Amino acid sequence: MADHQTLKTTCWRRVFIDILNVEYRYPKLKVPQMNEVFPHGEGTMSRHPLRSSLRTLIFGSALALAFATPVLAAQTQSRKAEDVAEQPAESYQAKGIEFGSFLMLPVLDVSQHYNDNVFASATDRRSDWITRIAPEVKFRSRFTNHQLNLTAKAEQSFYREYTSDDHFDFTLAADGRYDIDRNWKLTGIVDASQTHEDRGSPDDAGGKEQTRLRTGTAKFGTEKTTGRFGLKLDGEAIRRDYQDVEGANGAIINQDDRDRDELRLTTELSYELFPGYSAVVEGSVNDRKYDDRLDDRGFNRSSHGSTVRAGIGVDISELVRGDFLIGYMNQNYEDARFNTIDGFSMKASFNWTPSRMTVVIPTLERSIQETTTVNSSGMVRTGGSLTVRHELQRNIILTAIGSSYNEKYRGTTRDNWSYDSRVRGQWFLSPNYYVGGEAGYRERTSKVDSETFHQTVLLLRVGAQL
Repeated sequence: MADHQTLKTTCWRRVFIDILNVEYRYPKLKVPQMNEVFPHGEGTMSRHPLRSSLRTLIFGSALALAFATPVLAAQTQSRKAEDVAEQPAESYQAKGIEFGSFLMLPVLDVSQHYNDNVFASATDRRSDWITRIAPEVKFRSRFTNHQLNLTAKAEQSFYREYTSDDHFDFTLAADGRYDIDRNWKLTGIVDASQTHEDRGSPDDAGGKEQTRLRTGTAKFGTEKTTGRFGLKLDGEAIRRDYQDVEGANGAIINQDDRDRDELRLTTELSYELFPGYSAVVEGSVNDRKYDDRLDDRGFNRSSHGSTVRAGIGVDISELVRGDFLIGYMNQNYEDARFNTIDGFSMKASFNWTPSRMTVVIPTLERSIQETTTVNSSGMVRTGGSLTVRHELQRNIILTAIGSSYNEKYRGTTRDNWSYDSRVRGQWFLSPNYYVGGEAGYRERTSKVDSETFHQTVLLLRVGAQL
């Protein structure tokens, strides 16, 4: 019973993170550099006593868990979920290179992209060819107990015509797990990476080059099961640092007023009602602190908030796993001109396996997202996605992804709808070589005409792995 509950309590996070990993891959993810992970900016003191207590609580929890974990460990469930999503049958998987107590897994991926609207423009559409070279190496531990994984990945993008958008991204990560006993473990992840903001982002500065974003992340948590009860505690600290860019007129566009620290503490309690079904209650608090007390338009964007959700967790053998949670969310802003955002919150993600060759993953979401859009305190995002993965053969994997989200910017009339659809195929010629292709279409409609665009992307890739 306890083992069953342990599997259940970790299931929904793996499924949910798997969906997050199928975000639109053509734009860059937001990510950091080690020496800029936690710089101090002005306006670090909060006028709210609750905020100071919250920051102390979250940092204290994270540090306590850090010292309690001998390895700087963390769940790279996002990476693992992505690996599983693309892995063929075992006979076609890379064998790796033995490296002491670790298995080294090097990969080199080269892809050629065609984008018919590289600047995500409503009217002035420009197309281009992009070549991306992405080496990666992973070290996976093979300990009897516990786990430690290391990842280093780089990606260089070359544009054939609009070379000002050439850029280099990287990710360095360490994750792992420390098993106190069979029902209690500590987890953690530290991550430093650099990415470039997608031209289609609502907060894109519109510079001559894409905005560079460096992000540092530290997550520490614990999971414990006792009989029918399961408990999780997760602390997360994120540092985001945006680089200034040059505008079309040669003037520098300041991005420092977007730099911020984000802290989050989440607790989840579950109780197995009967085999395969559990009641779940989840609560979280967050604190978002901007370096600059006022941005360039005179707004104080720092805030704090909380979310409480409850629902049902399902784990029916190998057929269905996931959670459906609903509740209440709120975000309170330091600037008196920004109204509090609150209301209905929802998070749902299920992994349905109708056959051994097919996986169907639907998700639903309603959450409060950060934005630096003029006059808007925050953005309420509502929508969902559907992913279908099918093994046509043991070495040929087909994936179809579709999503639709409504984005309401509080304090303005801006109301966007975003649609994304993609189909992807991966053919593993042997354990060491693969080829693949992808076609994607993305569209955004908005009450603001300049925010409307559509974009088609095609790509072919080849890869080698050991």
